[in-house]
Amino acid sequence: MGIPLQLLLVEDSANDALLLERELRRGGYDVTARRVQTADEMRAALAEQTWDAIISDYTLPHFDMPRALALLRETGVDLPFIIVSGTIGEESAVTAFRSGADDFMTKDKLTRLVPALERARREAQVRHERRQRGRELEAIAALTTALRLAETRAQIVAAVLQQLEALLKAEGVALGVADPLTGETLVELGVGQAAALTGQRQPPGDGVLGQVIASGVPQVGRAGNVNAPGRGDILAPFRPAAWVGVPLIAQRATVGAVWVGRQTPIGQDEVRLLVSIADIAATALHRATLYEETQRRLERLTALRTVDLAINASQDMRIITDVLLAQVLAQLEADAAALLLANPVTQSLEYAAERGFRTRASARAPIRFGEGYAGSAALERRLISVADLRASDRDLPRGYDLAAEGFRSYYAMPLMAKGNVNGVLELFHRAPHQADQEWLEFLETLAGQAAIAINNTAMFQDLQRSNTDLARAYDATIEGWSRALDLRDRETEGHTQRVTETALHLAENLGLSTPELVHIRRGALLHDIGKMGIPDSILLKPGPLTDQEWSIMRQHPTYAYQLLSPVAHLRPALDIPRYHHEKWDGSGYPFHLRHQHIPLSARIFSVVDVWDALRSNRPYRTGWPDEQVLAYIREEAGRHFDPRIVEAFMELDVARLPVTEM
Repeated sequence: MGIPLQLLLVEDSANDALLLERELRRGGYDVTARRVQTADEMRAALAEQTWDAIISDYTLPHFDMPRALALLRETGVDLPFIIVSGTIGEESAVTAFRSGADDFMTKDKLTRLVPALERARREAQVRHERRQRGRELEAIAALTTALRLAETRAQIVAAVLQQLEALLKAEGVALGVADPLTGETLVELGVGQAAALTGQRQPPGDGVLGQVIASGVPQVGRAGNVNAPGRGDILAPFRPAAWVGVPLIAQRATVGAVWVGRQTPIGQDEVRLLVSIADIAATALHRATLYEETQRRLERLTALRTVDLAINASQDMRIITDVLLAQVLAQLEADAAALLLANPVTQSLEYAAERGFRTRASARAPIRFGEGYAGSAALERRLISVADLRASDRDLPRGYDLAAEGFRSYYAMPLMAKGNVNGVLELFHRAPHQADQEWLEFLETLAGQAAIAINNTAMFQDLQRSNTDLARAYDATIEGWSRALDLRDRETEGHTQRVTETALHLAENLGLSTPELVHIRRGALLHDIGKMGIPDSILLKPGPLTDQEWSIMRQHPTYAYQLLSPVAHLRPALDIPRYHHEKWDGSGYPFHLRHQHIPLSARIFSVVDVWDALRSNRPYRTGWPDEQVLAYIREEAGRHFDPRIVEAFMELDVARLPVTEM
């Protein structure tokens, strides 16, 4: 049996056509020929099937052979084309070759037909390969340009499918991938008639896309063959006359598959071109996926850092939860989120913050442990997830309007720290959501941060409360000591409270800070605590003291220091009890300090102490009027008192200072 040959004869003479067939059979071909007589018949024959060669008479009625041949070459028909003429003329031969003929011969030289056909077929193959290579290069260049403009995986997928749709004149193109969690075949994108497939899923290995992904081998088919999209295949409704499925392979792993369907046959050259494009697309998609994964991880690390900074910078739970929920919505792609705090006394969850809800309840009711999804997450100490809330037989917590919100997927993550449940983080999605391992791990990490923040805030609040209670206890003790001293020294009763209030007023006008005012208050309350060490015979003596008694009395600043210095909490307040009898010119006691060497708080207090003492009645004198006391203080500026302090004291409203009871 000879070599099969599908031959298209453009010939008006049936006898001449038979001669041509006979000569080819004699040369070893098994010829199947079809004879046409007009240009329209030739075009129709070329559209109906594939031919191996065209042999045409040069001169035919109603057929301009040179023009028809030129049009064929312009449209890309690379078939061997041999012209046979009854007579030969140089002008006719030149015209034939210029029009694209592979050979020209007369009918009396048909013995040359077989070698001429062989030569023409080789040249046609070369032309076809060049043309095909050109098409491939053009397609690859166009795809490369499109990919260069694409920035994300989604844009790359769209660019690849649009290029394939245009290049192969396809009715539908789709790209499928295997879901890393379920193994299902997911149509990532469809274009043309396959646009409706976007987002659809099929069991692993089912359908054309699933088979190509599973095998990593291209599949080519046509309507009715064994590989055609079968019943249950998501591609089945399109029923294309021809289709091809090609794997996307990157790093020796199949990362997806491309399916192309159309009504006209798909040639091997087009399949080869599709494979080349698929290789380029697979590499681009693989790199884009790696880039997006890297970007996502960086964004999540940045989010964790942002939450860490919020936790470290503030103990205000409102600020922390606001930052936390913002990162939850951004990084976990949730539509809404809520933070519930655990109340260990009532064994319930109370809403603390929420974001992303369309409706807002005035007050969401607390949820008892074990109640609803959030309560179950807290009680069972595990993640609760619901793929479709509409199909669930359990209700959402009170206060949510599921119909208005349109929620589909739900997650409730317990917030655990040091073995305790501190709360629950709720996440809501308005579209179906498939959580992969990386997503779940990040959710767990964010939940851990939230739990730490809640725990730290609670500890900080407890510590603040303890510090406040301790400070109040210290102050109560100090006030008790000062009252005890006033009770012992009846002539100074009320003096301590008055000088304390006036000293604070003066220090505040001088611009001292709040912590400094705290120490001044404590120092003023304890300024005469050293008198506890002075014998009653001296302290309560109604008349003037002797030099020896004054020597003992002047020891009370030292006694104060000895009494209070072991108490660390009171050390910053010791300047007033220890130095309030020092004088600006160095004539005071017990250390004879001068000018700036005297602590500021002691310089402030000495003015106030003298002011109150001179206005108060004593057994040995009557209290002075305010004008006389003010005049004395002015005179002592630069000797007893710091002039700057005296100036500030004179600016005070004397009428508003504490009054000495006579």
